Amino acid sequence: MYTAKPTKEQLAWQDMELGVLIHYCLEIYRPDLGGDWYKTNAVRTEIAPETLHPTKLDPEQWVRSAAEMGAKYAVLVTNHCTGFSLWNTKVNDFSIASTDWRGGGGDICLEFIEACKKYGLRPGFYYSTGCNGYYNINDNWKWDYRSEYYQDYVRNVEAQVTELWTKYGELFEIWFDGGIIPPEQGGPDLTPLLRKYQPQAICFQGPRDYAHNIRWVGNENGLAPENCWATTNAGEARYDGTIPDEKAGVGDPDGKYYWPAETDMPNRTHAAFGGGWGWKAGEEHLLYTPEQLLDCYIRSVGRNSNLLLGMSISTDGDFQDEEQFKAFGKLIRDTFSEPPAMAEAPVLTDGCCTLALPEKRQVKYVVIREDITEGQQIRGFRILADGVPVYESQCIGHKRIVPFESLEAGTVTFEITAEAGSAKIRDIAVY
Repeated sequence: MYTAKPTKEQLAWQDMELGVLIHYCLEIYRPDLGGDWYKTNAVRTEIAPETLHPTKLDPEQWVRSAAEMGAKYAVLVTNHCTGFSLWNTKVNDFSIASTDWRGGGGDICLEFIEACKKYGLRPGFYYSTGCNGYYNINDNWKWDYRSEYYQDYVRNVEAQVTELWTKYGELFEIWFDGGIIPPEQGGPDLTPLLRKYQPQAICFQGPRDYAHNIRWVGNENGLAPENCWATTNAGEARYDGTIPDEKAGVGDPDGKYYWPAETDMPNRTHAAFGGGWGWKAGEEHLLYTPEQLLDCYIRSVGRNSNLLLGMSISTDGDFQDEEQFKAFGKLIRDTFSEPPAMAEAPVLTDGCCTLALPEKRQVKYVVIREDITEGQQIRGFRILADGVPVYESQCIGHKRIVPFESLEAGTVTFEITAEAGSAKIRDIAVY
């Protein structure tokens, strides 16, 4: 039986588990304007870069906050739907370099990369290829992708991503919001550029023929489906809106493509500005609590997905929710530290492994990690407490966190009930 296998880059990405998506975007300066204005050339008249004065803008503060939470990687939104660039691009004059930050000519991308090196995070860049207000490209409109107008835009996209992928060193993740229009349909031809300049980067919704793709989980609620397979038969890593959210997240245990899911969500609720991705004064009460974020962590990282948590940057340029990140990080560490019972690389007997606790006690979580070097092999499993079945499901993958509300046990047994090959376990822990 064919089993799709991860690349070493995908394995390294899954081990990171928790990242951040940093949003500092022009629409926060005009919350009075509704709708999709920022996806049109209204940005040229409604927001002039020289009118921005982000006196507290400090990319190091952003990255430090992510590190305090325990994030292992950070993705910077370098160019969102307005088309405003956070680096000193040579393609146009609509960028942070045209503001008075750092006395003019500043480069947020450069300082972000330097901060990631300082705090030990792997850096990534988000770039919107399908929507750019500066060029009046709105991904909600119907386009003749072969038209001279759109092809001119495509050349600008290719020029800008070349800048991003050549000026700042090796990138860990490259993020394409909504994916990329394939070149055979008239979209930018990015695979050759990726292979030439960033061949090790993970691509969120990248070109189908790229080696290290990951896919969207299908929602922005911090929710991966209970069984979230790393493999899929969707045919595209990009989400085209035609697959129901749940199906996009589930994937296919026998899928042809090894494209694990990433679960992205904002750090403020969807009732906040921009669905929680954008910052607006007076919305501090719309922050997710650390307990709510822990629940999302369990439903994403604990369901074979990575969690990418948004950071809404203020009009002053600082991240004002740093205490939220500190508290969430502490809660993760307090919850999943010092397990009373753990087995590393256990040798299974008849597909089973039993962990004995020091005494009969409350069990809140059972955490299992499959050895997925050769792909996902486990197709079914169950958990027994003192020999009594208490949970049954299908997918393990990189990590499965099974929560229990009221369970006491002296022994916890993990049992494989179905497998596609010779399954191996990295470790099992009880908390």
